Amino acid sequence: MDLMHRAINFEADKAYVLERHCRINYDCDSPWKRKLSYEEYRKEWFSLQNQLKGFSDALLDSMKDNRTIAEIIETEDKQTVAYLWVPFFADEESGFYFADIQDIYVEDEFRGMGIATKLLEYAETKAKKNGAKAIRSGTGCENGKSIGLHETLGYYQYRYEFEKLL
Repeated sequence: MDLMHRAINFEADKAYVLERHCRINYDCDSPWKRKLSYEEYRKEWFSLQNQLKGFSDALLDSMKDNRTIAEIIETEDKQTVAYLWVPFFADEESGFYFADIQDIYVEDEFRGMGIATKLLEYAETKAKKNGAKAIRSGTGCENGKSIGLHETLGYYQYRYEFEKLL
């Protein structure tokens, strides 16, 4: 299957991108938060205007850098297959440049076809070409499919985050 990458047009793709970002957040959120049904989670997520604005602003700001990957992946007949957002970060003082996979989402009907693997490899190649010394990616502690994919491709855990409900 030939896949075509196109840059996100935020005005035209806003609904799609927000929906997929919400789904990614749900899949990677704290176990206590995922006790909500996805519909309950989604309703809450979309009600938080500062959160929506923060995500939108971060995506749009990152897209000002031509090294950022912010793409919709489609079939030749324009069927949406996946979404990928990988901003580029540079610490000019230290010279450490890295890409950070913020979002990777493959539509259900296209899962199990190696598309996520190809997208990660694509992001790695593009990041390296643009001078990145590393590529980072995060996921939820119980997102076994994502953890397995990353480990298979040679990613390793470099930090831990902790949470305690009070």
